[in-house]
Amino acid sequence: MLNKLYILFLIFSCNAGLYGQDTSALFELDYDDFGGVVLIDSIVVSASRTGFDVEDFIQMVREDKSFYQAFRNIRTRSYSAENEISMFSKKRKEKAKYNSQTRQTSEGLCRTMAVLNEDVKGNFYKRKKRIRYYTAKMFDQLFFTHGKVCQSAQATDDPPAPSKGMQKHITELKKLIFSPGEKADVPIIGKKTEIFSEKMAKYYDYSITSQVYKDGVDCYVFSAIVKPEYLTHKEDKTVIKSLNTYFEKSNFQVVARDYQLKYYGALFDFDIKMKIELKKHGDLYVPEYLEYDGFWNVPMKKPEVSKFYSRFYNYE
Repeated sequence: MLNKLYILFLIFSCNAGLYGQDTSALFELDYDDFGGVVLIDSIVVSASRTGFDVEDFIQMVREDKSFYQAFRNIRTRSYSAENEISMFSKKRKEKAKYNSQTRQTSEGLCRTMAVLNEDVKGNFYKRKKRIRYYTAKMFDQLFFTHGKVCQSAQATDDPPAPSKGMQKHITELKKLIFSPGEKADVPIIGKKTEIFSEKMAKYYDYSITSQVYKDGVDCYVFSAIVKPEYLTHKEDKTVIKSLNTYFEKSNFQVVARDYQLKYYGALFDFDIKMKIELKKHGDLYVPEYLEYDGFWNVPMKKPEVSKFYSRFYNYE
């Protein structure tokens, strides 16, 4: 059954065509169920005439599992990676740097990883080659395989989320990356990550546009950007400052996402930007590029400023 938003699309499209108006600019529509205003460009409006439904699209942004699945796919694939991690002082003076090339080999239900070459500068390691920095330790746990790791043939998902420590922090980071807009289990700011809730929607400008992603992939792009008046430090009503998700038009697979998380408060501060890109390998989507640039300062730990990237290639 057509909803009222879809009918408005048709009316707008027809009127624009009859009167020869330029429909290239974005226009606003109130979205009652969503609780906010969505800006929609004319190309997306045209898509509505073949059954495109914005209410379903917003729900798809919230419930998408394809982005997460692409990262799970690397558990069963052999691939190479280039990695670079840089640690900085508060004034952005480089203190340590790590570069490596790695090769993961997957055989059946097991995988191993070899470090083909490694270049380390500064105080990246402690004694016995223990990583000094918390950010680098998280990167290591997320993307490096130590020893031989095997999974059960019946395994369908990750184990239950841990209640504390680094593993909990990694779990919450995954939630922000793969389920943007859901509540994070973080004191004070948890509800502020619910950017689609009625309470948070007033702080954001949302848009759906049509763009060509790299290598000519035609995409719908859903964006959530904090309104300018809420970007100052004194107006820390929000945590997710910007979010852009690229959906491939042919199958609504997420192929890229970039965002900024920023908060200044009494207990902790952070300002983090991330960019993640996928590519298709055979019938599966897999990570191609990941970039992080950020600062965080939390109780009981030294502040860290870091930047890292990984490029994944030579999938088999």
